[in-house]
Amino acid sequence: MQFQELLHYLDKQSWVNTNAIAWIGESRGAIYMLDFVLQHPERQPRLLVQLSGMGIQDDYYKSELGLLHCSFLFVHGERDEIFPVADTEQLASELQTNSVSTEVKVMPGLPHTLNPENGIIFRAAGEYCLTHLIGKNVWQNYRSIAQWQAKAPPLWLWWLLAAIWAGGWLIGRSCAKTQPVKTQLSRSEIGLRWLVVLLAIGALSVMALHLVTPLFAVSDTTSAIARRFLVQPKERMDFEYLVAQPIWRGQRLKTLLEHVGLSGYNRELVNWQVDDRMYRDFVLSPVITGNPDEQLNWRRSLWEEFYPCIRHETSPEDAAKIVVRHLRERVTIATAPNLPQEVPVIWLMQITDEAGFQTIYVAALRAAGVPARLGSQHQAEFWNGDKWQAAPTPSVTSW
Repeated sequence: MQFQELLHYLDKQSWVNTNAIAWIGESRGAIYMLDFVLQHPERQPRLLVQLSGMGIQDDYYKSELGLLHCSFLFVHGERDEIFPVADTEQLASELQTNSVSTEVKVMPGLPHTLNPENGIIFRAAGEYCLTHLIGKNVWQNYRSIAQWQAKAPPLWLWWLLAAIWAGGWLIGRSCAKTQPVKTQLSRSEIGLRWLVVLLAIGALSVMALHLVTPLFAVSDTTSAIARRFLVQPKERMDFEYLVAQPIWRGQRLKTLLEHVGLSGYNRELVNWQVDDRMYRDFVLSPVITGNPDEQLNWRRSLWEEFYPCIRHETSPEDAAKIVVRHLRERVTIATAPNLPQEVPVIWLMQITDEAGFQTIYVAALRAAGVPARLGSQHQAEFWNGDKWQAAPTPSVTSW
């Protein structure tokens, strides 16, 4: 009844394309969904997706399969301990016998819950629905959630306006209650007020040094200021290594400082050791493809996203498995012209092709403290402590 009321509500909404609707159900939800569509075949969608569902056991319902004309996608774990995969395959076979378009995806080694790959599977199922309902050209006009969020005004702007209003209200109230009294200040009071002014000017100067200087491009002058005031002594060698590279022309000093600071901090946190040369060439360095116009400002966003996921891991290999899973949950791998290839743009648009995915994969590994590079076949590789080996691949590339 609730599901039927939901469908009635959607029918009345102007923004709903009733000719492009898919239903996705998991486990018992998938069973109830199939049961509903068999009882109400006039309400069936264009596509029905079952995750870890169960085949039809009732012969009555088997006889009703001829009423279905929607497409089906079945996703099932190979080691499902609740509903055997054989039942799903039998249901798919019976649907195909009734000329119903059906696809079955059996996930090797996964249980009923589809863990730990359920995040990837849900994204892949969503991608499948999108291409099935709209067409493969949908990726040329794809808009990610991150792009919509980037257009929103920053939160600090609203806090600033609220603070200005509150400050104005307090000042106005204070002025209304205070009567002007003419007093003559002593020398000590005058000196104290000048001291406060000088300290305020000093504090503002230090703040400007740390907040404004990084906004300028890397140059001999800004590098000297950073070396003198902004770089910690323990980061000095890493800073000198990076600033000597001919990659910073036109780049902001902020980007350089983020790579130095976050890489060094992350190196202290991870549970494996990397020698200095390997660290500087394949963790600290922001250069991945070596293209002359390569965008380098990716460290902070990827570090904030991936380090929390791997902070308890004890080996680069275990960390790499988590990184590729988490990355695929957020980035679509598609085949279309003009897909983004630069790491910051891929992360913003959340879509790229296979080559772009390998590039951002290397960046994500480095951001998490795992030495990584692109191999001779443009495939991500990581250093396991003894040798270079191919990085783990996502369980689902595309459907």
